[in-house]
Amino acid sequence: MRRVFDTILFDLDDTLIVEWESAEKSFIETLEQSDIQVDKTEFLKVIRKQAKENWYKLPTIDYCLKIGISSREALWADFSGEDFQYVELRKLSGAYRFDTWSQALMMFNINNSKIAERLSSEYKRIRNSKHILFPETIEILQKLKGKFKLGLITNGAPDLQWKKINGGNLKHYFDFIAVSGEQGYAKPDSRFFDIVVNALVSTSERTIMIGDNLRTDIKGGLDYGLKTIWINRSGIKNNDIKPDYEITNLLELISILKMDYLSSI
Repeated sequence: MRRVFDTILFDLDDTLIVEWESAEKSFIETLEQSDIQVDKTEFLKVIRKQAKENWYKLPTIDYCLKIGISSREALWADFSGEDFQYVELRKLSGAYRFDTWSQALMMFNINNSKIAERLSSEYKRIRNSKHILFPETIEILQKLKGKFKLGLITNGAPDLQWKKINGGNLKHYFDFIAVSGEQGYAKPDSRFFDIVVNALVSTSERTIMIGDNLRTDIKGGLDYGLKTIWINRSGIKNNDIKPDYEITNLLELISILKMDYLSSI
């Protein structure tokens, strides 16, 4: 007998919305608008490394790791909110952004605080303007809305994740949206999945999780007892965590749902 599923959870970053590529394009655009002469590919490697090193030195790192706020995202976050953690992050964020850009530029023999400040501000502005969806995102959500309970479960700072959600005009497709920074838990913590499944008045046996991250989305979902579908657009090799299904495009969900769970969709 086929299991009956009525609930689908989606990850956000690099599942519905283009996160990694948007960040890369924003770095490139920032550099292209400046008058500095650097190898852009090498600069990207350097600034990613510098951002991570600086991020891990901050006194807020334990909270950020718990909630799933990345060093790359912190280069454009506002950290709005009155919770203690966000007040602290807001105090630290300006210096973090400036130091990261300044130190990365120094690796290319550019020691100029005005340039570092300008690039830091410009990157934040450009990145805030890019909320690019994958080509099939809207089509798949339109096909599923009304036929399933749809949940969005995403790690990160609330102001960042809501900028992406609203920038992509995604909110109205979902019956419940959970951002780790608002809930106090993050994927792969089973308590985070529990909040979402309960809010959707569902059960783990009736829920499918779809995401790109093997550790947070797939292992987290499996540990909670969900069926999992891994969206692997880049053809990443996986020898460790075994999802129930693997797809390269979200529209492949339709055939899986028709084949295994529903007679029609």
